[in-house]
Amino acid sequence: MQPVLFEVGQFKLYSFGTFIALGALIGGIVLFRLLKYRHMRTSHLFDTVLYTLIIALIGARLTYYFAYQEQFKNFWQVFYFWQGGLLALGGILIGFYAFLRFNKNARQPTWEVLDVLSLSFLVGWAIGKIGCQLSSCTIGRGSESWIAINGMLPIDLISSIWAIIVFGVLLYIYLKDRLTAGVIFFLSAEAFFLGELLIKTLKADFGEGIVRAEAMIYLALIAITYLLFWRLHGPRLEKTTLQRFWGNLTQRFRR
Repeated sequence: MQPVLFEVGQFKLYSFGTFIALGALIGGIVLFRLLKYRHMRTSHLFDTVLYTLIIALIGARLTYYFAYQEQFKNFWQVFYFWQGGLLALGGILIGFYAFLRFNKNARQPTWEVLDVLSLSFLVGWAIGKIGCQLSSCTIGRGSESWIAINGMLPIDLISSIWAIIVFGVLLYIYLKDRLTAGVIFFLSAEAFFLGELLIKTLKADFGEGIVRAEAMIYLALIAITYLLFWRLHGPRLEKTTLQRFWGNLTQRFRR
């Protein structure tokens, strides 16, 4: 792996931080472009994304601290971001809540914005995970498979590829503009949580300590996402399906 991209004298450019920043930048560009595509306001975008990222970063660091307190000599080390140590799930959930609050203050249509946010998040996640792979953030199981790198499954790279695939499929569907606002968000959340859960089973320490708790949280999020989706969109989807079926049946009898 290559945790340091390059160094000049005392200056070092770390792959983890570089790709996280690059993912945030490109994800923000995707968010901006899709909001413009939907003719929604973007004047508040920079502040919203910046504050959300800062809060998500702090949230990821704090959750990591509470999960792995034995790695810290005192609480103040939680602010030593350069030493590494982030719990992605905590950052995602806290950042998501912060974004909802900021978006509410900006008075933007919630579900339309969440559709766009979910797509931009997948892009940022995919790019950031490349930095994780280069930094060896996640240790995969030992394997002799053709996809193995240095004898281990590349967990972060697999996660990156999965996010890109989901993004590509859902972006194509989104641009077709045939779904109710909010459906893309739920589909992306379900695909992301399910993918991350399955990918985590490939970790060397899967089933131990915080990894087990994290897997349980992902399972809960999958169930909650599905129930919310069906509560909000299920009856409408059933109605649409029945209307389509009845229309096709009527056309056949008319022939």
